[in-house]
Amino acid sequence: MNMAFAEDEDKPWKTDLAKKAAQRRDAVVREVEEIIKKAGSFEEALKVGVETLKKRFARYSAITAYVADGEDLVVHTSIDRPAGPERVWTGGGPLAEAAHADHATVVSTIAGSEAWNAAGLSRGSVMVAPVRTEAGLWAILEVWSDFRDAFSAQDVRAIEKVAAALAAKTPAA
Repeated sequence: MNMAFAEDEDKPWKTDLAKKAAQRRDAVVREVEEIIKKAGSFEEALKVGVETLKKRFARYSAITAYVADGEDLVVHTSIDRPAGPERVWTGGGPLAEAAHADHATVVSTIAGSEAWNAAGLSRGSVMVAPVRTEAGLWAILEVWSDFRDAFSAQDVRAIEKVAAALAAKTPAA
């Protein structure tokens, strides 16, 4: 019996599923961008944006929005995040490093990382996107998943679009 492995092109259902997933992700991002635009304030936009992302992406185990407060980042909105500090210094640690990045940061596995354990996360993966304007850092979005390697390039583009929409909503923008 000769068994040959089928190429992905031979499995149109895989291609269809990937296209549908990408279309769904894009639709959710557009929905969140509209919600942010319609919000009465930056704080409201941050809250409803986080809530909508969590509701629409079940594989996101938790989402936390931190806002800049002097030299600290302070939890503004958190959904299903494990216990962790409510305030972190922007001068060090994994959240501070991600906040200083130009684009979203993805850590494919946080297991065994003392720095992430101190931030309240002990397993899975995390994606962090800074929300910055010309005036500087306003907030960060932290998306955590129970699973390692949970975030794709499409997830990164999606969270960066949400961060850009939030940056446009800030009073300094």
